[in-house]
Amino acid sequence: MGLSIRLLEINDVSEQYVEWFSNKKVVRYSDNQYRSFTLSGQKEYVLNCINSDEKQLYGIFYDLKHIGNIELSNINYLHKRAEISYIIGQTEYWGKGAASDALSQIISLAREQYGLKKLYAGLADGNYASQRVLEKNKFVLEGRRLNHLFYHGAWLDQLDYGLEL
Repeated sequence: MGLSIRLLEINDVSEQYVEWFSNKKVVRYSDNQYRSFTLSGQKEYVLNCINSDEKQLYGIFYDLKHIGNIELSNINYLHKRAEISYIIGQTEYWGKGAASDALSQIISLAREQYGLKKLYAGLADGNYASQRVLEKNKFVLEGRRLNHLFYHGAWLDQLDYGLEL
């Protein structure tokens, strides 16, 4: 069956899903490292995404196993753009192309289903895996915000990437 994405549903939220955000390796380059996560809180978040016009949360599944999420957020239909973010919470799938494949699928959906013309993403300088995922999918570096993120006691630049669809 392989990798697929679909809109996340409340019943996809599990304890294993919530545990992703407790793994310091998973949230190393994310503001999620500063947040607390609970099963009920994540179910509420998914419900809010389901009811939102500006955010669409997709689950990344490998052979029906929920391994991560990919999200279109700040969807702006006037300017036809959205921000993209993703997480592979099941670390045994790191380095195997799961994020790249999921991003490729969401790019097609952004263009065909949502009618968007641009996707953009920001990442911390040093997050080389995420940088490779974006570049593999033809995102280009559009800018650098100096000392924009504070992770692990240090200021990091934010790299801003974009893709015209």
